[in-house]
Amino acid sequence: MMNNKDTWILFLRALGDHALEFLKKLWEKRITIITLGTILFIFLTAFFLGGAYVVWSGEQARVERSLEKYRSEVSNFYDNFQPKSIKILDRGGKVIGEFYRRNFRPIRTDNLKKHHMVLWAVLSSEDREFYSHGGVNYAAIGRAVFTNLIQFRLSQGGSTITQQLAKLTLNLGKRSLFNKLTELYCTFYIESQFSKEEILAMYLNQIFLGEGNTGIEEAARYYFRKPATELTPEEAAMLVGTIPAPSVYNPIRNLGIALSRQKRVLYDMARNPELNPDQSEIPRKFGDSIEPNIKKFKFIYKVKEYKGEEGEAKYSSEIGKYGADKDFRINLAPDFNSEVRRFVLESFSNEDLEERGLLVYSTLDLDKQKMAEESLRIGVDSVRADLVKQEKELESKGKSDLSEVTKLILPQMSGSVISMDPETGDIEALVGGYKISNSFRFNRAEDARRQPGSTIKALVYALAYEKRIVNPSSKIKDEKLDFAGYSPKNWYKGYRGEITVRTALAQSVNTVSVKLLNEVGVNYFLSKLGQILFLSDEEIESRFQKNLSLALGSGELSPMELSLIYATLANGGRRVTPRKIIKITDFEGNEFYQTIPNEAAEQILDPVACAMAINTLESVLTAEGTMTLKKKEGEVSLFAGKTGTVQSPKTKKSKWLGIKGVRDVWFAGLAPRNVTVVWVGHDEGAPFPGSGSGVSGGIWLRYVQGVRSKIGFGSQLIPSFVGDFVKVDVCADDGTLLEVSPSYICKMPLYSQFYYIGDLPPKRAGFAKPEVPLQTTGTDPGEEESEISTYQLQEGKEPPAGVDAVELEPPVIETQKVPRIE
Repeated sequence: MMNNKDTWILFLRALGDHALEFLKKLWEKRITIITLGTILFIFLTAFFLGGAYVVWSGEQARVERSLEKYRSEVSNFYDNFQPKSIKILDRGGKVIGEFYRRNFRPIRTDNLKKHHMVLWAVLSSEDREFYSHGGVNYAAIGRAVFTNLIQFRLSQGGSTITQQLAKLTLNLGKRSLFNKLTELYCTFYIESQFSKEEILAMYLNQIFLGEGNTGIEEAARYYFRKPATELTPEEAAMLVGTIPAPSVYNPIRNLGIALSRQKRVLYDMARNPELNPDQSEIPRKFGDSIEPNIKKFKFIYKVKEYKGEEGEAKYSSEIGKYGADKDFRINLAPDFNSEVRRFVLESFSNEDLEERGLLVYSTLDLDKQKMAEESLRIGVDSVRADLVKQEKELESKGKSDLSEVTKLILPQMSGSVISMDPETGDIEALVGGYKISNSFRFNRAEDARRQPGSTIKALVYALAYEKRIVNPSSKIKDEKLDFAGYSPKNWYKGYRGEITVRTALAQSVNTVSVKLLNEVGVNYFLSKLGQILFLSDEEIESRFQKNLSLALGSGELSPMELSLIYATLANGGRRVTPRKIIKITDFEGNEFYQTIPNEAAEQILDPVACAMAINTLESVLTAEGTMTLKKKEGEVSLFAGKTGTVQSPKTKKSKWLGIKGVRDVWFAGLAPRNVTVVWVGHDEGAPFPGSGSGVSGGIWLRYVQGVRSKIGFGSQLIPSFVGDFVKVDVCADDGTLLEVSPSYICKMPLYSQFYYIGDLPPKRAGFAKPEVPLQTTGTDPGEEESEISTYQLQEGKEPPAGVDAVELEPPVIETQKVPRIE
């Protein structure tokens, strides 16, 4: 009887016999196979070469025009050309920005050798045989193929400078074999029509180097604030190091990678000194002094390495600190203008930008912009003043270590304001940081993602209304919950029992929000969020964890994204597309670009549910809510909003030595035809004293009061719409219908409140409202009280930090591209 070993031997022997027989048959038919293979190879080669030639024929005329433009740029006569400006106008026609595509002369053939450090770096790193090949370096391609095969990855390329210029000029988009072959035709054309000096100068002017910079000259001024002729070897090497992947390798995005590539280019330069056109400018013992020179470079640009919260290496520096704003002659709204400039540079050809004067008619209202800037400055200054007070108190108590940490937190406190018209999507004011200047700024209004805390509850409630789970008068129980181990806590100690839904949102009761999200469904909530914010399923999956803590704001949103959520509510549930540019014309009035306000807005939420949510948000600003605004009796309510405070979590306080405080404070406010979102915090999530109502709410209130008094608002908070609703008067004390009766007493009447037909609030029926005192934390004498306080701008009274606070796991806060602001 055969064992398993014998069976395997027989199987392998049979397999070998079959393989040998197959190879014999192939050998017998080798002539036929080789012939067919050759024919197939010739056919495929002809097909691809022919197809690529067809593409090249269609693109050749356009390429020739572009190359002639580039040639004129590198010729001497271009020296006298004066580019025209691009002016940005606010919605009233005031000039808020004026910039040039570039306000310097490009690299030309007659000054090419003056850029000897750049030439040395580019040729050493990108194309050492540039002057000896005919456009394609076959030896380099062979080396690259061999190296990639050995390393089993694409670690090396064989493209020459001419091939890269062909790729830039054609700009065919997606990489494919057809496109590569088309670029080959273009390469040979360039080599046949232009001198090596022209090719090199054109390449240096057209290469993209990250952060919106095209050309070595523009990048040198952006990153290092000097012309390209004055670059040191270290500076030139860093610029050239970004060429293979400028959006990833540039020193603003990834300084660690940029430093690594800088060193690699410097050693390439040391191995190829003959490529420097001015040998006398090569420093003595250049190869031996690379490391000391890199240290000197780091000292000059204040490059610092530190550890992130997860122990990863992070960097900060002054490289690119002044950014592209140097190109602005007038810049009254830096963050807004920066985004407009980026769009214009990406949308128009160099010829249009330099030979035509363009007027950009924007949505910004300069008067509102100034009020937003002033309000933010005053609000952040108040937080900084509290930190100064905290620093002195800690020092007086002998806690010098805590005092020093507080001193480090203070200068980095910042904030953002974004204000838009929800009907049109027009951005009317945008402030991305505390310091208003023309220097490079991190636009926190659009680029910073932070946990929104309780401000997200407005969407949870709107969805609960839409699904008819509750209405504002419904009774719901504030009680201890346990969802598979998740038990949310309120910002006050304990639970209040049965309350109305309106009261729950007004007082930001966490347990009720979690209950409602559980009823609505996390997946449904995220799908609606994705529709509102134009997010794909993949991005929703990567950015938001599917759990009930979303009801308390555990996801990450930018102020712009939060403003779109509130704008959707204010716009009757129709999607809002943010808009900054109305139209673009030349100085003669010829129109090149125009937008339609909130074109084809999709209906995402039911308008009745949105109106009910806004009615509920109005209660936040009453004596019942977390931020009281006093108004005259009978005065029409024109404001609504939601506070949000994210507490610094106890588990992550080691970096800040246990200093107490909050991490993010928010306010999202509604007024007629206006949504304004305010965020205040620290870029690295440091704790500070404050609350959503006291800090961000105060900034919002100062802003809207200014707009109301100087410009004015409409008279209708909720715009007219068609829907299945009725409007009734309600008593907020208990959620019942407001009655006209001597025995009916209502401390807080609400008028013209929206409800679905058939889902009206009940009559009182002898209801007597129990007095339920709001409990405080009280267990820790070291903590501030958490109580609802009236916000009075005149007296500067501010609620304690505990109001409306939720404690969430902190997000990963990316700080590598955030410059320090002194």
